[in-house]
Amino acid sequence: MIRLDPQAFSALYGKNIIVYGTGIMAKRYVPYLVQDPSIRLCGITNSRVMAEDEGTFLDTGLPLRSLRKWKELLPDATIFLMGFTASEEIIANCKSAGFTSFQFITVEMVDALGNMEAGIAQVREAEILEHLCLANELHDAHKAAFSEFKSCHRGTTVAVVGTGPTLNYYSQLAGVTHIGVNSSFLKENLSLDYYFIAHKETQWLEKLQDYDFVKFFKVGIINRKAKDQIPEYIIEENGGRRYFSMPLTPFEQIHTNIEYYPVMGYESVVFQAIHFALYTHPKRLLLIGCDCAKNGHFDGEAQNIFEDTVSIPLWIKGYQQVKRFALRHYPDTEIISVNPVGLRGVFRDIYTCSYLETQPKIGQTEPELLNTFDFRI
Repeated sequence: MIRLDPQAFSALYGKNIIVYGTGIMAKRYVPYLVQDPSIRLCGITNSRVMAEDEGTFLDTGLPLRSLRKWKELLPDATIFLMGFTASEEIIANCKSAGFTSFQFITVEMVDALGNMEAGIAQVREAEILEHLCLANELHDAHKAAFSEFKSCHRGTTVAVVGTGPTLNYYSQLAGVTHIGVNSSFLKENLSLDYYFIAHKETQWLEKLQDYDFVKFFKVGIINRKAKDQIPEYIIEENGGRRYFSMPLTPFEQIHTNIEYYPVMGYESVVFQAIHFALYTHPKRLLLIGCDCAKNGHFDGEAQNIFEDTVSIPLWIKGYQQVKRFALRHYPDTEIISVNPVGLRGVFRDIYTCSYLETQPKIGQTEPELLNTFDFRI
């Protein structure tokens, strides 16, 4: 909401204002005037408006009506003459309609509006420059981070490893490429090939240098200014690759060319790992430990309240978006949930025997079992 300089515009306060004029000055300044809550701008008129209702003015929503209709609706309104020179004919027209209160636009008003316009233009110019710089930075970072991996796993099986409790029922499949997130790299007897992390988690970052896999660190768009931004020295010490993900929006777009676009967000780093996995174009994509449920983590850590109340419904939408995206762009990639919980029925579901031993109800439905030989190609 814009607030104009009260020193220049106080003459308009406390009155019902009708702007007379629809020319260049009105088109330039009325959109600003209508945003100031201190100014009761009721509508627009001019000598050519003869009807009781001729629609609205620009995108302001202000009604266009004849002088006589405005006199009928607001008999005590002040006519604001939007122009430095108001002809005797214009004033006579207003008086013949019955109006007696007039306000002329002043040099101070025009100067104040001009200064505000300049300030807004400067802000917009800075925003455009920032967006341009961000686009260039994103492309440079993603080209360095991702380009060598495009379709590099075609014909093979890739697994994205989340941190849900079902990870404890998975034994690493030989010959399968594994992409981990967050604390998954600390799971015993699990070896990763790639790793994604999005936030500054000291207990993980301190241990990362001891592990040899390709590491991707989220750096941009929104969390760049956040308190949990990963420090540059951590990325450098790990030989890390920087990436950007989408900020949360209701209509988040997923793009195939992640050299130019952010990877998907949906409030979970697992989606960034999945987006990258699809970029490598595997024959099969396994989702392991991606429980998408209120059941904690494989290492006994509890979920926070935000995850319980907000994130999980959003994650479900994210996985549904993944499914649609993959069907359109990677129809030759099969996505499989291993020991699914919240994702049951979304993708192809398979189970490990060790997990089914803890879930007798699922066992009664004759679920598909994970056959290790199926995923060695």
